[in-house]
Amino acid sequence: MKNSESLKIKKKHRKSGVSRIFYQTKFLVIISVILSVIIWVFVSLTDTGESVKTLTNIRVNIPLSDNAEKNGLKIYSGGDQKASVSVTGNRVAMGYVSENDIYIYTPNSAATITTDGKYQLPLAARKVDSMDNFDIVSDVSPSFITVFVDYEMTVTLDIKNKVERKSSKDYYVEDSLSTDKVTVTGPQSEVSKIASAGIEGKISGKLTEKYSGDYDVMLYDSSGNVVSNSMLELSVDKVKATWNVTPIKEVPISVKLVNVPDDFDYSQYLTVSESTIKISASKDKIDSIKAIDTEPVDISTLSNKNNKLTLKLDIPSYCTNLSGIKSVDADLDFSSFKKKVLKLNVKNRHNFESASDEYSCEVTTDSISVTVIGPEYEVDQLTDSDLSCTIDLSDIKGNTGIQEHSAMIAVDSSYPDCWAYGEYQVYISITEKS
Repeated sequence: MKNSESLKIKKKHRKSGVSRIFYQTKFLVIISVILSVIIWVFVSLTDTGESVKTLTNIRVNIPLSDNAEKNGLKIYSGGDQKASVSVTGNRVAMGYVSENDIYIYTPNSAATITTDGKYQLPLAARKVDSMDNFDIVSDVSPSFITVFVDYEMTVTLDIKNKVERKSSKDYYVEDSLSTDKVTVTGPQSEVSKIASAGIEGKISGKLTEKYSGDYDVMLYDSSGNVVSNSMLELSVDKVKATWNVTPIKEVPISVKLVNVPDDFDYSQYLTVSESTIKISASKDKIDSIKAIDTEPVDISTLSNKNNKLTLKLDIPSYCTNLSGIKSVDADLDFSSFKKKVLKLNVKNRHNFESASDEYSCEVTTDSISVTVIGPEYEVDQLTDSDLSCTIDLSDIKGNTGIQEHSAMIAVDSSYPDCWAYGEYQVYISITEKS
């Protein structure tokens, strides 16, 4: 009897424990999710029903023939179009199919496109992988596309600065660009319209100091109209323009004579085709320029006549020559002067310049004839003893023996307006000191 009652109590306890499990919320949620997944998988695997899916934004492929590409034909417009198509398959397959599984193309473009122009091309679609478990069930939308094809053309143009600006008459403004050329590439029909390139804009006020700015590169046809087309590719579409502003100064032109007697004022015998020149440079440099010299002229090359010379101007590289004068015609009229030939005793009336202590030097030339030019009242008084010479030995360079060297002739300072005309050579014996 007791055993029977004990068994009933145990069964009652077991039943109440199982009931408590089913009444717990978390357990029921977990069981529901697991059952749902099992049911969905079963239905998906056993469901053979078809579904339809529309794939959009599929890139259109437009193949060209090898010959067309070799001849330089390119698609400039319509080559980046997208299309859509509908596919069908079981629900599992439709869950995985995407735009990458479809290839949309123009089936006859390679044969049709043989020269430049506009073409209307039909579209077709196929599966990328023929084994994929779906089918294409609609025509491609749109069914046709229009493309523009042309030969590629390239031109290189100078970029002209068309920016409006003003400056004072006391300043010179010189502009420069970060790059002064642009290369334009695109369809021949458009590139052939382009005649020039430039930048445009307007600077307010007068420029008195350096100014810079960034400007878009513009293209123009032969009539000056702007050419703008998205099919054109520019090597540079923006440039930096800089305007350097420097003061202007007018300075005299000075004919430069060298080896002139110290007190000889040759300006009274000189006439020059241009007396002044306008230049421009930075303020710190232009202030120090008092005159522009000509190339040097050695007075020993000038005789007693009207010496007509064309002399180049020695303009510093940092200056801008605003006058455009590169040379001047100079007349040094010494036709009123007299010529006289004297004999210079070289051995007795010489000195050495830049002689080395390692060598002994001795003049072997006894005398030379020297032509002297000067005013008559001075030349008539000159004697042989009024001449001397200086011999430069700086170029010995270890050579010994008898050598020929140039001699610079000097006239005594008592005759300040006289000089030796021509070039003179003397012989020197050079030996090493023991």
